[in-house]
Amino acid sequence: MKLSQHRQAHALLCLFFLAAAQSVWGGPSAFEITVTSRYDTQVRQPKVLRDFFAAHPGVRLKQWDGIRMPAEGARASLAMAMAANIGPDIFETDIRQAVAQGLAYPLTEWIGEDGILASGKPKLGPDGKPDLNGQIDADESKWPGWMKIRPLYRQVVTVDGKPYSLPNRNGTYVGILYSKSLIRRVGLDPMRPPRTWDEFARWCRLLYDPKTREFGVEFTPASWAFAPWVATTGSSIVVQTRVSPATGKAYTFNEQATDFRTPDTGEDLQVARPAWRANVASDRCAAAVGFYHRLRWAPWVKEPRTGEPVELTEEERRQGWTVFRGRRVRFSPSDVVEGSIRVTTGDILETLKRMGRDLAMYPLWSGDMTEFESLGLEPGDMGMIPFPAMTEKEQPVLQASNSFFMIGKDVLKRGGDSPAERKVYRDLVWQILTRICSVEGMDEQIRRKVAAGQARFLNPRDLERLGFSDYLREMPPENRMMWDEVAQGKILEVIEPYMGRWLQFRDFYQREAIDLVLRPSGKNFDYRAALSQLERDANSGIMFERPPSELDAYRPRARLTAATIVFLLIAGAAFIVRAQLRRADSAAGVYRGWLPWLMLAPALASIALWGYYPLVRGLGMAFQDYRIVGRSPYTGLDNFISIALDPNFYHYIKTTFRFVLWNLALAFFTPIVLAFLLTEVPRLKVFFRTLFFLPQMTSGLVVTLMWKDMFAGTASGTINQLLKPLGIGPVDWLGNPATVMICVILPVVWAAAGIGSLIYLAALKSVPDELYEAASIDGAGILRRIWHITFPTIAPLVLINFVGAFIATFQSMGSIFLLTFGGPGKETMVMGMAIWQEAYVNLRFSLATAYAWILGSLLIGFTCMQLGFLRRVDFRQARGD
Repeated sequence: MKLSQHRQAHALLCLFFLAAAQSVWGGPSAFEITVTSRYDTQVRQPKVLRDFFAAHPGVRLKQWDGIRMPAEGARASLAMAMAANIGPDIFETDIRQAVAQGLAYPLTEWIGEDGILASGKPKLGPDGKPDLNGQIDADESKWPGWMKIRPLYRQVVTVDGKPYSLPNRNGTYVGILYSKSLIRRVGLDPMRPPRTWDEFARWCRLLYDPKTREFGVEFTPASWAFAPWVATTGSSIVVQTRVSPATGKAYTFNEQATDFRTPDTGEDLQVARPAWRANVASDRCAAAVGFYHRLRWAPWVKEPRTGEPVELTEEERRQGWTVFRGRRVRFSPSDVVEGSIRVTTGDILETLKRMGRDLAMYPLWSGDMTEFESLGLEPGDMGMIPFPAMTEKEQPVLQASNSFFMIGKDVLKRGGDSPAERKVYRDLVWQILTRICSVEGMDEQIRRKVAAGQARFLNPRDLERLGFSDYLREMPPENRMMWDEVAQGKILEVIEPYMGRWLQFRDFYQREAIDLVLRPSGKNFDYRAALSQLERDANSGIMFERPPSELDAYRPRARLTAATIVFLLIAGAAFIVRAQLRRADSAAGVYRGWLPWLMLAPALASIALWGYYPLVRGLGMAFQDYRIVGRSPYTGLDNFISIALDPNFYHYIKTTFRFVLWNLALAFFTPIVLAFLLTEVPRLKVFFRTLFFLPQMTSGLVVTLMWKDMFAGTASGTINQLLKPLGIGPVDWLGNPATVMICVILPVVWAAAGIGSLIYLAALKSVPDELYEAASIDGAGILRRIWHITFPTIAPLVLINFVGAFIATFQSMGSIFLLTFGGPGKETMVMGMAIWQEAYVNLRFSLATAYAWILGSLLIGFTCMQLGFLRRVDFRQARGD
């Protein structure tokens, strides 16, 4: 009876949700569920999704695309959409940052959570206390597919015992792709790939073509291609410290460790709460960057008898000889080759098209070798090897690469007005998410490729899993060998770092360390100092927040400083008000009615709404831990303390002043000089004025991107091509700290000088010709006439423009955003760029507004000083032709 009642209740519940769904859909076309571009809705959808949409004709999957932004700014579009409650239903980004900001909806209602059994009852340990281990075990999972996910992936997507994401199918693997034909051409054997860094360096040098002076191995500065090299050292970018409850001793484990037994006592620290930190400045992690530096810059020669590459020290390079296998080998400077690799600066797909022609090895992700057929490559010539180990004591590494999809927080408000309708919508989003991330879609593609006769180029793991083991005999032995070694444990499988804000930190990692080592200006780059600074930055905000205990020590001084500043501001405001009240200007004949205020009301309301309200709101945010969704607690002066403790802040201030000074020296004074020259030109005045004005008619975005192409640091760059006949270059204009600041200013100078010069030309017309004639009769030269006549006449205009240019330059970052994004390293990271990055890349809006208030305070002080000078200027009406 009870079972029958249960079934009836279940049937009634299903009918209720079905009715709710029909009311929400309102017919066959109702739901439009959005997913970010990491999942392409324009290609053929897998059968599991096609069947789902056939069963739900009122549901449609749509591609969600926000504002397109370059480089690290791409994630800002998603954050802004989420803040406006118009974000996608299914999205992909840094899991832990999304959780911290409340962007992701937890999957607990479908999967379950730690400490709660699948039946809904609390999970208790033998002692009666809640059984919590931070993960969702089999008896806690309500969804059958949960335990089919790889254990490490389950750990990645779980935050504080709650699941927030699903991995996208089985993912792919990052290794080193190679061309078998080019490898064999130089006498190397794909069946005996390099196992250590030294062997890999030897392969790179043997693949060098002395005739064309081209390297056969190419690297990319991308952090995803560098992270596996850190794993080959036996270390990791992020480490965890666990303290033994028995002894109080702290032990450090790699991020992806699964065995937490202590090496000395054998105690299992699985339940000990870990403390996470970045580890990039450690000796082993620094050694990986050092290996990049070695491959990029270490000199070497080929031994004449054997053809073996011999690496040189700088002393051996200068003296012209070295010792190889007991023999002295002499060489000339022209025999020395610097470096063993070249660097990808263009599109990856264009680089891959050269595979098998002049490119023999390149690090990239690959699920199977058929993926490259569309690029014109022969799958039979393609292979993949793991990243070689640092020494024979460590293991080679293959990196599993994947994306992780989440459900956006906006699903809570979609689907209808009632809770039941919104529940139906969430369930539909969940069902689509599981199908997007299911392996069935990938398996469907594998079966099609097997039917097309491409089984021998696929991953043998997939063939065995799907029952195609007979095809393994057809597989090239060098392809299968790597996967056999993975199964035997000879090759270590890792994934990208996942703790902290990795997606944010990896941009800094690439820009401030990896990229600078590989750039043409990176030979003398002190990467160890850069890594030390990067690790400090990572553990004080970029990747992991600064510990509260560290802030506590500075709070008393911060309060005293804040009180002093507030007192000075109040005193200054009182002084200004008092001075204004003392003014005794005549008010005779002045209308004091309400009509002027009525006419000013729209303007005042607009200024208050769009100017002062954001200022007041931003002031409040500066004292909060502001989050896009949920409660934003007040933190007092913590944001300002963090800024004061951050050495980067002082670097940003210094860089901003450098940028302002260079900008004023070039962009502000150039139009004045140009106006003088255009005044003195004897003929074709209209032509030259038009010529200099034309750049103003072009979009600033187009101008900057045009200059970016001209500044390309390769031999194909426009400026480098012009300098080539002079024997100069190629120069890495945007990658060299010595040239980058000038390069980000020149486009603005070129585009804005024309319109500025026309303004000054109009002002020069107001100078009476009689003064010039009198000065000429008195024997004054051109410079004296300019200094004593022209300049004093246009000085008021110069001062007014100077105040505006000074303020605008402090806030300017457009050219930097498009050309360098603050790089190389932090060489062009001005305050405006830092504010944008903190707000829209790191999603630390409170810190960004604190930066903005500091910058605004500086500008207010400078502006008051400049306005003081303007009060002494005598403004008169210009009289001229």
